[in-house]
Amino acid sequence: MNFDETELGKVEISDPVIRDLAVHSYMEFNGLNFTDQKAKKEAKAAVDIEVEDSDTGKKQIKINVSTKVKYGESIPEYARNLQRKLKEDVENLSGLEVSEVYVKVLDVEEVIERKPEEVSETEEDEEEGK
Repeated sequence: MNFDETELGKVEISDPVIRDLAVHSYMEFNGLNFTDQKAKKEAKAAVDIEVEDSDTGKKQIKINVSTKVKYGESIPEYARNLQRKLKEDVENLSGLEVSEVYVKVLDVEEVIERKPEEVSETEEDEEEGK
C-alpha cells in the first residue's frame, strides 16, 4: 500500500490499483481495445510493478514491461516512448514517483496486411448509375 498524509487524513493507493494504471497506459499506448478481454489479459501479463521505499522515505514505483514490437518499428524509439508514457501516466494519476520503467522486448510481430474488402455488387451498380 502507498500512503499520503494530508491535513484531512491518510490517502492509500493499493499496489493493484497502481498496476491497473500502468496496464491501462500500456493498452492505450499500443492501441488495444479496453473491452477486449483477451487483450486486457495479455496486457496484465505484460506489466508488473514493484513498490520500494526511497532514500527520502517516499514510495517509488518500478514498472517492468515484457512486450512485442511490430516488424519495421524502431525498437529503441518504441521502448523510449513506452517508458515515457507509462511514467507520465502513473505519476500524474497516482501522485507517486516512478523511478524506473524497464522494457523487455520479447518478440517481433509480423504485420499482416489485409486486402481491401471487395466492392459489393450493389456498390458497383450505384457507381455505374452515376
